[in-house]
Amino acid sequence: MKQFFLVLMIVLFSGCQKPKDTQIPDSSDEEAKESTMGEANVTAESEVLTADFLGIYHGIQPGYFMKNQFGDDLIINGNKVPIPSIDYKFLFKENRVVNLQQISLEDNRRVYYEGTYRIISEDSSIIKVECSLSDGDGSSPVYVLTINKTDKKGVCTGSNEPEFAVERSN
Repeated sequence: MKQFFLVLMIVLFSGCQKPKDTQIPDSSDEEAKESTMGEANVTAESEVLTADFLGIYHGIQPGYFMKNQFGDDLIINGNKVPIPSIDYKFLFKENRVVNLQQISLEDNRRVYYEGTYRIISEDSSIIKVECSLSDGDGSSPVYVLTINKTDKKGVCTGSNEPEFAVERSN
């Protein structure tokens, strides 16, 4: 059963990888983009998190049944595939570095990820941060944390899995 769970986790997190954009912009597109933006307008992608947003964001994703590409429950041998509840801790550091610790609340198994983050959008009340992670063994999930600037609470969204609440814990 434990091997089945491990294979299931690998399949789950391998499927969470966000496809990379393979289009390479030519230099004329970049020049046009820069000239229309002006020097005073900085894109969100070039920013890093300020010191008050660095630290640990904690949340618990409730257990769920794995879904197929059509959003229906994945069924193997006539049974839905359960995913146990997982405890998430994102650690945001300087220089766009992020670490993730996941703990299965079923058997206390831990998985560690390292990666980078980037701010994908920001306004006066909300900041959206995309985390691109890897465990070094083929699992490369991407998560987006939408954080309220006032109380540092928000929502974590992954690919093909339910979103869950997060909040800054330190």
